[in-house]
Formats: sequence, structure tokens, C-alpha cells
Amino acid sequence: MRSRLILVFLFLGSCGIVVAQEASEDSKPLVQKETGDTDKPRTGRGSGKQQRGENANEAMVQQWLRQMDKNKDQRIALNESSGLMQKNFARVDSNSDGFVEIKELAALAQRLMQNRENRIQGNPRQGGNADKEVTDEQIKRRAGDQIVCELNVSYREGHERWKLDLFRPVGEVDGLRPALVFVHGGGWVRGDKRKVLLLEQAIDFVRRGYVCITVNYRLDASRLPCVKDVKCAVRWLRAHADEYQIDPKRIGAYGNSAGAHLVSMLGVSSSNRELEGDGPFQDYSSQIQAVAASATPTLPMRRGEAKPALAAVSPITYVTKGAPPFLLFHEVSDRLVDIGHSDDFVKALKAAGATDVTYRRMTDGSGHAVFQTHRNAFQDDLVSFFARTLQGKEVAKPAE
Repeated sequence: MRSRLILVFLFLGSCGIVVAQEASEDSKPLVQKETGDTDKPRTGRGSGKQQRGENANEAMVQQWLRQMDKNKDQRIALNESSGLMQKNFARVDSNSDGFVEIKELAALAQRLMQNRENRIQGNPRQGGNADKEVTDEQIKRRAGDQIVCELNVSYREGHERWKLDLFRPVGEVDGLRPALVFVHGGGWVRGDKRKVLLLEQAIDFVRRGYVCITVNYRLDASRLPCVKDVKCAVRWLRAHADEYQIDPKRIGAYGNSAGAHLVSMLGVSSSNRELEGDGPFQDYSSQIQAVAASATPTLPMRRGEAKPALAAVSPITYVTKGAPPFLLFHEVSDRLVDIGHSDDFVKALKAAGATDVTYRRMTDGSGHAVFQTHRNAFQDDLVSFFARTLQGKEVAKPAE
């Protein structure tokens, strides 16, 4: 029994479902139905846990078929399989007919998802327990006495998701501080500003002299409301720059996966006024001055297929010579956001004449969990990047 459980866990990791908190949150698929383009609050959303699970299983099956079904006959032969699918082919091919068919793939997906749920219940921190919200008291304890926490601040009225948490150093300083915006992932349809990794990053940067916000936004597979909301949050931050001693010309952002898409849009899409939405503070810019992003969807695609309708909310659409500095992380085996998204985006930026693009293209097998896997090293990269681009400083990396 022990060897069987270990085998299933390894298979789970290889299929990109997750081995880390960041990947687990973003690994669930987008909802099937495209939702409308409106800034008005919505009610009655949510299809329930069972429906989400069924969608996730279907997404895994389709992903395996895209990757290994070379002759497009809706089944995978042994000579088409690869990786751990090939290694464990006999076990997955339950009827031993030499093919892994859709029903067998669906059964495998169900086993993997159940294994994931069991791990989450057994270790909420490792699995990213979405039902257990980080409380105000926990945040304040973690922040300590030298950080002021202003929690659940409304950057716009009328929707429960239009809120942010703001963190700033105690006391005033001579001059103005840079600011950072942290945007959570979750496939645009789930997630929260109190994701543990984002909170820890924000608190770390406040101790380095930044004002930081973590942002919630409306959850919508069409991506457009998400873009409009994070832009509104940046405009809110600029409108309150004097209050928080923020330099409005020195604002950066970090996000992973769907969050990476949104911060990239903050960096490049200021030319499209329609993306600003109908929120307040329209006299202020939503443009940011530095972007750090990991596992970034940049192309007009959904589940590996081109979707021209998504061009207006795709970062690659807005690449220009004037793009702000970018620091990008991606890993070649990422099965949720193909490496081509970052490869093509970097090529487009450089072709347009953008001069400050740093690309950490990893080949270690960490997949969609690339940032979580290399958390300490990449955090050092973030510190150096934002110090250079927002503070004009060069920060030496710690000795390994």
C-alpha cells in the first residue's frame, strides 16, 4: 500500500496538478462559459464544488489528449505516451487493450484529484486550504509593531471583491516611498488577496521601505472585469499617494499565473482606455513602472487553443518599445501555462525595442510551481529587481 501511494503522488506532480501551494490554487481550469463584459456587481455565481471538480477532471483529460494523442483518435497508445504516463501505462490501461481511452483517463484524473483533496485535508498549509481564511488578527501578528495594516479597504464601492489590504511602515519618512501591488492567481475564477505567499512577500517588502497592497478583484473567466478592477486599484493607490507618502512614479507589481497576466496588463495596456472600466479615480493613471511575473499567460489562448476574442485582454497585444522593466519566471514543463507564452512575449518585447527585460527560463521540471519551488532565490531576484527599477539601487545577492 505504501509504494502505491507514493507512486500516485509522483504521478500527480508530473501531471502538473500541483506540488506546491501556488500551483494548487492556479491549477484548476477556467469555467466553461464565457461571462459578459460588465462592471456591475453580479449575484448568484458559483456552480458548486462538484461542478468545479468535474471541470477540473475534464480539463486534465483534454490536456493529456492534446499532449500525447498524436493521431487524434481520442485515445493514447503506448508509443504515443510519454513521461510517467508511459511508465505507468499498464496500470492506467485498465482493460489491457493497448490504449488509454477517455474513460480510463477520466478515472485517472478522478484518482489524482481525490489524492490532492486528501493531501489538502491532511495538511492545509501545503495544500492551500481555501476554506480557511487568514484573519485580520493573524495578519497583524505576522506584521508586528513596525508595520501598519489597513485591512479590507474598499478601492471602489458596490462589490464585495473591490477590496484591498494595505501595509506600510510605521511613521513618516523624508521623501516618498515606492509602492508594490501584489495580485493573486487562481485562473481568474478563484483566489484571494490573503494568499499566504503574497502576504509574506508584501510584509517582507514593507520592511524594506515599500508601501504594499494585496488586491482582490471580481472573478470572471472572460478576464476583462479582472483587468478593469486591478487597474482601478492602482488608480486608487495613486489617488491616495499623498496620504501614504507614496511616489506615484514608482509603483511596481508582482503576480503568479492569472495574477501574472493581470500585472503584465498593468504594465503594457495603458493605451486602451476601454480597459479602465467605469470605476472612480479616472484622472489618475493605472500604469505601473516595473512588472515581475511568474508563469504568465500572455497570449490570446484558452486551454491551449487560440481565442481571438481574448486579444484585447492579452499582454502581447500591447507590447511597445515603451514597456516598463519586466522580470519574468517560467519553467519549460509547465502544463497549465505553456512556456510559449513567456518565450513569445519576451521575443515581442525585444523586437519592439524594450530594453529592460529579464527572463528566468527554468528547466528543472518544477512546472507551474516554478516560483514556489525557487521561492527564496526568486524572492532575492524580486528584491534586486524592484530596488533597481523603483529605487535606483543595486542590491547584492546573498552568498549561496
